Parts: sequence; C-alpha cells; structure tokens
Amino acid sequence: MELNQDQLALIGVLLDKKQMYYRLAYSLLSNEADALDAISQMTLQVVEKIHTLRSNEAFIAWSRQILVNVCREFWRRNPRSLPIDEALNAGGAGEGPGGLAVEDELILRQSVSRLPEIHREVVYLRFYLDYEYKDIAQILDVPEGTVKSRLNRALESLREQMGGALHG
Repeated sequence: MELNQDQLALIGVLLDKKQMYYRLAYSLLSNEADALDAISQMTLQVVEKIHTLRSNEAFIAWSRQILVNVCREFWRRNPRSLPIDEALNAGGAGEGPGGLAVEDELILRQSVSRLPEIHREVVYLRFYLDYEYKDIAQILDVPEGTVKSRLNRALESLREQMGGALHG
C-alpha cells in the first residue's frame, strides 16, 4: 500500500496520540502484544476509512471508536481472562495501580473480565481510563443513558460476583 501525503499526515496525528490509544487498547485487552496488534489494525482501518470521516474535529473520537471495535473483535476471537499466576508474578506484593492490594486488584480485574462485553467495556472506559459518560457514549456510539445503565448493571454484577464487597 503506497501512502499519499494526506495519509502520511494522518499517521503523524495517530503517532502524536499513541499513548492514549495504547492505554485504551491495553485497558480493554490486558495484554501488551494484543494491544499493539489492535493499534496496528486500527491504524490500517483509519487510513483506509478516512474518507468516511465527517469532520476533522471528530477525528479522535472516531479513531477511538474504531480502536474499541477492533478490541471487540479480539474479545470475540479470544475470550480469555487475566491469568492470575502470571499477573501476580509480574505485580509482586504491595499495592496495585488502583490503590488496592495486588491480589485484590487481580480479583477485581478477573471479575471484570467475566462481565459481558457491553458491560466490561464501559467499566474499563469509566474506571480504568477515567472517561466521562459523554465521552464513553461517543466512543461506543450509544446514548449517554445507555452508558449509565450498562455501568449500573456491570456494578451490580460485580457486587454479586464479589459477595457484596464492592460499594458504588
């Protein structure tokens, strides 16, 4: 595939936001190799579909939505949960990134990984990436009320899985 000047400029914009894309992909896939593969696939799709973008101002939201869709495809092809032994060895003792003990963080992540896809993605976007409801709605292309409803159902499911230990 030979790239023209506009496509090269587009790739430059993607590279400027590479950390944001990586955080999103990694939080959804919990695997560095899969996250990098997802970003590569997203980049190809963005270059191929740029003509469908309605306004330049919507580029970031549009490209994030493509990345979320690519991550959804990864989930469908390989629905696995976080291996606890591997994560414990990587994390060691002490506190995890969420301020919880590493073991508690792993239990929570594993519980989140068992949620249905539509609930899992809103939990990751809201609590792991700290997106606002309106941003999540834009990324997932659903109404804001749907985001809130999915998040509420996800939290209820997590409370049940964890024996009521999770407080919203």
